[in-house]
This record gives sequence, C-alpha cells and structure tokens, in this order.
Amino acid sequence: MGYVTPMMAMATAVLSLLVDPWQEFRKNNYFNNEWHVMRSCLLMLLGGTLAFFMVLTEYILVSVTSAVTVTIAGVVKEAVTILVAVFYFHDEFTWLKGLGLLTIMIGVSLFNWYKYQKLHEGHSCEDEGEGSIARNAAAKYVILEEMEEQEDGT
Repeated sequence: MGYVTPMMAMATAVLSLLVDPWQEFRKNNYFNNEWHVMRSCLLMLLGGTLAFFMVLTEYILVSVTSAVTVTIAGVVKEAVTILVAVFYFHDEFTWLKGLGLLTIMIGVSLFNWYKYQKLHEGHSCEDEGEGSIARNAAAKYVILEEMEEQEDGT
C-alpha cells in the first residue's frame, strides 16, 4: 500500500487536471463560500479515509483468506451498491439489475455451499487420519462459530 497509494494519488490528480471541467469550478455550489469549501473538503477527507480503510481491509482479507473470497466479497459489495442506488437514490430498478442481483445471490450461495462442503469433508478426513491435505484446503474458509469453539477447547 505504501507504494501503490502515492502512485494512485498522482494518477488521479493528473487525470483530474486533464479531464475535469476546471472552468466551471467557480460556478459550482460546493465551493462558492467558506462554509461550502470547508464542508466539501471534510466530505472529501471522509471519502478518502473510507477508501483507504477499504483498501487496507481488502489487503488484510487477501492475506488471511484468498483472492477468490475477496472477489466474492466484491461482488456482494456491488449488489449492495445497486440496492442502495435503488432504495436511497431512487434509481430505476430494471429487469437487468434484478437479473444481476439474482445471479449474484445464486453465485455467492453456491460458492459458500461449496466451501462449506469442503470444510466438512476436511473434518471427516481428519477423523480418518488423512487430515493434512484436507485441513490445508479447508483452512482457507473459516466459520467464526467453529473458530470460537476451537478457542474454547470444545
């Protein structure tokens, strides 16, 4: 993150200077008085902070789980974005958005079912003495309730 974030900031700044309509800057209501300037800067700071922590969380998630899990989480994030756009911003909910949400729900459900089955296959293989390979495969997907049970020693 220490190398990527400054490069992302520079690329965004350069693209903003080239693409954004800077001639309309003074006419914009977000920067027309001191209160609006302060409010806009605070909102941008809040957005930047949220983006930073999202990238940090993604990095930690990839290092702990797998890239596939992060991809699935990204797909779920897109579904939440669609739902927020429809319910909060009153975007039109088209049949294509509905089909996309249905596909997301089915795909995530199948992925979780598959990982859950692999986890339980790993537990049954451990009981039979073939645990090392199955344990490594099942270790990628952790169910929090079972982790708590392991920590308690039950």
